[in-house]
Amino acid sequence: MEDRGSKEEKAIGVDNLTQDDQVKEEFSHIIDRNHLSKREYYWLWGSILVLAYCTSFEAAVSGGVQNYITAYFGVTSLTALLPTIMAALSTALVPLYTKVSDVFGRAGSLTFAFTSYLLGLIIAGSAHSYAHLGVGEIVNGIGATGINTLSQVVIADTTSLLQRGMMFAMYDVGQLINIWVSQALIDPLTLGGPRDKWRMAYIITGCVAGFGAIFFLIPLWHITIQLKRRQVARPPRRSLRWLLTEFDVVGAVLMTSSLALTCIPLMIARRTRNNWNDAGMITMMCLGASCFIALLVWYAKFATRPILSRKVWSNRTVFGGLMIMFLLKLMGHVSWQYLSQFLFISRDLSFGQIKLLVCGYGTGWLVAQLISAFIMRKWKCPRILIWVGIVVYITGCALMIPARHSHASSALIVLSQSMGGIGGGLAFLPCSVLVTGVVHKRDIASVIGATQILVWFGAGVGGAISGGIWTQYLPTQLHKYVTGPFDELRAMNDPLKYVKNLDPVTKAQVVEAYSSSQKLMSIVGLAFAALTLLCAAMLEHVDLEQDQDTQDRIAMGMDTKSQEDDDSIKVKAKN
Repeated sequence: MEDRGSKEEKAIGVDNLTQDDQVKEEFSHIIDRNHLSKREYYWLWGSILVLAYCTSFEAAVSGGVQNYITAYFGVTSLTALLPTIMAALSTALVPLYTKVSDVFGRAGSLTFAFTSYLLGLIIAGSAHSYAHLGVGEIVNGIGATGINTLSQVVIADTTSLLQRGMMFAMYDVGQLINIWVSQALIDPLTLGGPRDKWRMAYIITGCVAGFGAIFFLIPLWHITIQLKRRQVARPPRRSLRWLLTEFDVVGAVLMTSSLALTCIPLMIARRTRNNWNDAGMITMMCLGASCFIALLVWYAKFATRPILSRKVWSNRTVFGGLMIMFLLKLMGHVSWQYLSQFLFISRDLSFGQIKLLVCGYGTGWLVAQLISAFIMRKWKCPRILIWVGIVVYITGCALMIPARHSHASSALIVLSQSMGGIGGGLAFLPCSVLVTGVVHKRDIASVIGATQILVWFGAGVGGAISGGIWTQYLPTQLHKYVTGPFDELRAMNDPLKYVKNLDPVTKAQVVEAYSSSQKLMSIVGLAFAALTLLCAAMLEHVDLEQDQDTQDRIAMGMDTKSQEDDDSIKVKAKN
């Protein structure tokens, strides 16, 4: 089919699409709100909210005990490793899920995602080594990526542009509740009793997540079957060859390889015998750089169906919005990836108390998203919200520099985290609405996929930078501040036994080294602030009250004035 921005389609308009286009529209797997009864719509949305609560409960509890688990296995300095690996995989998984869901339907793709998600929890909960845990977390992450991506696609399928921001915010309400619910569980799962009591976290969250999966898949499959019976969304007969043609396998492999091979050595080089003189580390970095160059050449010369569509880069609003979301995630992971470990060492708090101290970030982010959704709905001012959010976010990151001191007030940490979360929420949600408000409805899934890719990419790059600072810069600071004998490897990786049992003088010196490393990470995170402001200046005005047909016409470069005049004449005639 020809490109939708071609001269021919600009001339004939949407109403005169070719027969091929009409057939493809008929075969669409989009769950159109207009084809659902009121009962089906509210049933689906109720199940989406239950799903959001159950999956966010699992993420909150599992995330809350991760710092304890890495300390349990003696690999605290590798905290950023698994998130970075998962981020690399997700750059390929997100577009794959969106493409597969367009072929096999939302219900079938989500069923596979839930299967992987629950299987990963079982593997991780039975882990007896960090490598075993990593396998489980990766399998779980493969499913979680699909759930997060496709649930947002279902939301975009079934909501108008004006309501979309509110629905995205409602989807995150479960996270807001679970920030506080999970905090009450972390200390009981990490303090006292057997040291591997953390396994109970995976049993509890697996049961809750399984309930959410069943509760969501039943109405989704019911609606899918009903739409097929009504011949609204008949699935096309597609072959595996067609899927491989539509999905850019080469681009996915190159993108994943370039991110993984470049970022992972930053975190693990210190654990090798010769650090950066190790041949394996140098080889990985060279291969990563080569894959990145090959990826650019592939996109420029050969790719016909690139993972990140060229429309993403040609539309300044889409590009600016996506880059803001990318940079916000990157700044957050650089500044705060190792914050919990730092607070555990410097303030002698339990992991539950630390969770309470830093939960202002997640709470502020989610509350700000709700507020921004209401403001957008009433005053239609997404760009103002984005500017305000970015400034507040940068201020929160900057406050962490004085807040890191062990003698600083806990209130300053709470303020820093809360301002970072509020700023991120105010900016992130309007960006996600704007990028879906300037594209054709057939490209919404692709744009949401690009959003997920860049968010994961930001998390991966940010985690790698923070991991590199922690594993490379922290040892130099330990040797600078600690005057007596100490075990460098255990000082970096064993906060539960080694650091907590040091004599007061040596421990204070170790804390000073940790504080210096945390300061550097905050400064590096702030270095990306200027790019974020530059991207905000690229955003153009988007009318949030426009209907989908008008949005499609604008996205295809068609003149909407004549259509608007016709509509106004029809309204006057009716009156």
